[in-house]
Amino acid sequence: MEQKQMIVLIDEVAARLRVSTSTVRRWLAESRAGRGNLPRPVSVPGGKLRWLASDIEAYLASQSQATPPVVSTVRQVRRDQKEFHQRQAEADKILLRHRKPK
Repeated sequence: MEQKQMIVLIDEVAARLRVSTSTVRRWLAESRAGRGNLPRPVSVPGGKLRWLASDIEAYLASQSQATPPVVSTVRQVRRDQKEFHQRQAEADKILLRHRKPK
């Protein structure tokens, strides 16, 4: 008996990859141009973008091994933003002290 493969829509692919559908479309364009490695969608009537679930799972497995977690990058950005706002507040205090009276 033939085993059926599950087909997923672009919305489901985006949810599994934790990105927007426009990002999935951009990655697909990059893959078609030879710059990315997102699996190619399967052909279905109507021209809708659909992927085999097994292809997406394999892609996720390869990406989790290849890339470091993004959490540390997000933490660093937040830390930098906090430092920036602290320096901005200090600069504002200095400017207020040296402001000329009207």
